[in-house]
Amino acid sequence: MTERNIAAEVLDGLREIREFRTGRCTLRTVRIEPRPLPELTPYAIRDIRDRLDVSRAVFAHMIRVPARTVERWEQGRSRPPHSAAALILMAQKYPDTFDRLASL
Repeated sequence: MTERNIAAEVLDGLREIREFRTGRCTLRTVRIEPRPLPELTPYAIRDIRDRLDVSRAVFAHMIRVPARTVERWEQGRSRPPHSAAALILMAQKYPDTFDRLASL
């Protein structure tokens, strides 16, 4: 059985830290491009809300935004952020999305 050389291991570790700090040792990175969401038009937002049979205020409460925000989305004065758009599109495909969200 060979004996460990603790001093050599510590010096190797310090050398690796120095290389990392000076940029000589790098980690491999992978760039992932997110898939774009389908277009969410003001008409589509209104249609989804109508199919869920809820008012603007209730719909806003379901996605946890102010009612005025939903109003602006439906009138085309602003667009929902990607997270809200994804949630609305999920509700279109899976109507029980908001029931599941409410159970959290």
